Amino acid sequence: MHAPTAAELLSVWESGLRQGPIDRALGVLEAVYPEQSADTLSGLSIGERDARLFRVREICFGPRIICTMRCPRCAGRLEWESEVAELCVHEGTSLSAEFAVEAEDYRLRFRLPSSRDLAAVCENGDGKGDRRQRLLRRCLIGATTPEGGPVQMEQLPETALQAMVREMERADPQSNLHIRLACPACGHRWQALFDIVSFLWAEINHWAERTLRAVHVLAGAYGWREADILAMSPTRRQMYLEMASR
Repeated sequence: MHAPTAAELLSVWESGLRQGPIDRALGVLEAVYPEQSADTLSGLSIGERDARLFRVREICFGPRIICTMRCPRCAGRLEWESEVAELCVHEGTSLSAEFAVEAEDYRLRFRLPSSRDLAAVCENGDGKGDRRQRLLRRCLIGATTPEGGPVQMEQLPETALQAMVREMERADPQSNLHIRLACPACGHRWQALFDIVSFLWAEINHWAERTLRAVHVLAGAYGWREADILAMSPTRRQMYLEMASR
């Protein structure tokens, strides 16, 4: 694991401006895990990918996470905070592991989805229902009837597929992380999905814009090159910014 420099993180951000969420997440991981191939990283289970993104978040921006949300009942704004360690619930589940579930006497064998799978189903197909079916088809290794004979996915009852989805979520809880929240204004309680991919990208985007503004000010004030300014520690950059603004 490699802590990215300011220049490297800016490069990831610049590339990410032209990418979707899946490629952005993989771009971040490629910068932090240069010893692993892009193919290996794209093959991680969604839970393992997100667990790594939490670790990236910690080394880049610290262990404390503060997030604001709107109450779905009264639209009131509330703020919650947590530690990365509290949100990282991944238990080391391997994508290569095979799982099984039984429902209505059908037995389904499957693996966990990866970023590669998500990218494939998002490239083709319309609508969430179609994407769900395509994703399950990619992850289903095999299924048998109550009599033990092979059966195609199209022949499986919906209850069996739902059981497969539930078992996926149980086996890889990091991939579907929900936060329990309570609105201080109206008292409404609910569980909100926390998406580390979009949250981390928003932080990287905010950091990049702030950093480039600092480069602009310092380059204009002192004539320094961008590379020299980015090589400074954040503390030194901030001190020079304060002096330049006097």
